[in-house]
Amino acid sequence: MGVTSMENQLTGNCLAEIFGYPLRNTTDAARAARQQHGCPFTGKTCTKQSQLLAYPFGVCAVERHDVVGAVCPQRFEEPNPETGNPRVLEDIARHYFGDPEGVLAFPNMRVPGLGSIDYVLVRHKPLKAEVEDFVAVDFQADAIGGADVVIQKLEEFMAGQDILTPTYQFGMNTDDALRRAMTQLFNKGILYERWGMHGYWVIQEYVFTTLMRRYGFKPAGYAVDHAARFALYDLTPQDDRFTLQLVRFVSTTVDEVYQAMQQNLDLPEKDAFISTLNAKLKSKLSVKFK
Repeated sequence: MGVTSMENQLTGNCLAEIFGYPLRNTTDAARAARQQHGCPFTGKTCTKQSQLLAYPFGVCAVERHDVVGAVCPQRFEEPNPETGNPRVLEDIARHYFGDPEGVLAFPNMRVPGLGSIDYVLVRHKPLKAEVEDFVAVDFQADAIGGADVVIQKLEEFMAGQDILTPTYQFGMNTDDALRRAMTQLFNKGILYERWGMHGYWVIQEYVFTTLMRRYGFKPAGYAVDHAARFALYDLTPQDDRFTLQLVRFVSTTVDEVYQAMQQNLDLPEKDAFISTLNAKLKSKLSVKFK
């Protein structure tokens, strides 16, 4: 009851998932998640908060220009239904270690001076509680622009209103999300190279496309000696849900990240910024400058 196929159901600019389920999904599990404000990806209550809401900000993903984008990092913890483990961590364990068997995942590992790592995957020595090898994993979700519209639609949906049509206007703040990610990538990349270890950054394929456009990152290529790796995913319709699908891996180095940050293709022109300052001066001082 209540299961609606997600195939060919993309509609435009709208909320794609609320408390873990697509809006058209009216199964018992979806209803329970909405009523209890649950996160089916972590198995806990949603932790995202907004001062404008009396309940958690349970928007997991949005659809814009026919692309479904995760806007919560916990969206990447989608479990493999066969094992119960996050499928992303299993993919990375398989890619790095060759096999996810015997690999333990430790969340929110703090690194003094650098913040925390979302997950550290550890393979221990045979019959010993000692590290044989380990790898870091960080999630980077997209960011919403125009959150007031999204909050309004969330409240309407939770009140039982139909918000599927017409589509509504909101933007994505992908550039801001990437600026924060680049800082982490650079700082953690330095540490990983110094330690002789590796780290994976989990992002969506379309976000990586923005990274290439904005920072001039190479579109493809993988080398096992590179400390930083991107695990690229898509969110695709499958039955009554959206599902993370691994697309590919791309690697980079700290030097490449540094060069990309120096060659930022979207840096504003100095003259344009001065023109803005001149306009503010004229308004503030009520003086007409020649």
